[in-house]
Amino acid sequence: MKKFELYSAEFVSKYRKPKCVMSIIEANSLADVIEYIESNAGWYTDINVAFKVAYIEEVVE
Repeated sequence: MKKFELYSAEFVSKYRKPKCVMSIIEANSLADVIEYIESNAGWYTDINVAFKVAYIEEVVE
């Protein structure tokens, strides 16, 4: 399994600071990650997080 970092678009927090949401997931390939995101209309959802994915990066260990 490979690891991928998913990032949301940058937004401004209630404290007026730029932020983005990031989550690390495991998948067999980038194609599997993209398929999952496309099947959810561009959203990544998990137990405590949901965000529109703007950027995907493979984690190289």
